[in-house]
Amino acid sequence: MLIPVIMMTAAMHASSPKPAKSSACAKSNIVKLTPADTLQRLDDFRTSLPASDRVQLDRALPRSANGGIAQCDAVKGSRASCEAAAYMPALRSTGLMPRFLATICPKP
Repeated sequence: MLIPVIMMTAAMHASSPKPAKSSACAKSNIVKLTPADTLQRLDDFRTSLPASDRVQLDRALPRSANGGIAQCDAVKGSRASCEAAAYMPALRSTGLMPRFLATICPKP
């Protein structure tokens, strides 16, 4: 299953207090990511964060003993889909969403 970035970014901005601005990312319909690819990008982003930002994100997104995202431990379906989706509110609540989007959106 592929997740078009345009749909993913629209969902990421759906609960934002401000309307999403038109961008190359929002207009792109050719860049597609699988749930596993999305999760890999999210994990890579987390790893690249300075320690203080990573701690802040980890507080918003508790991990289980095996390193996975705790809220997805009992998931019956795709764990990658669950974990990728779990990142979204954590990125929004920590203010890290714009920085993450900058890593996946094509540069104009």
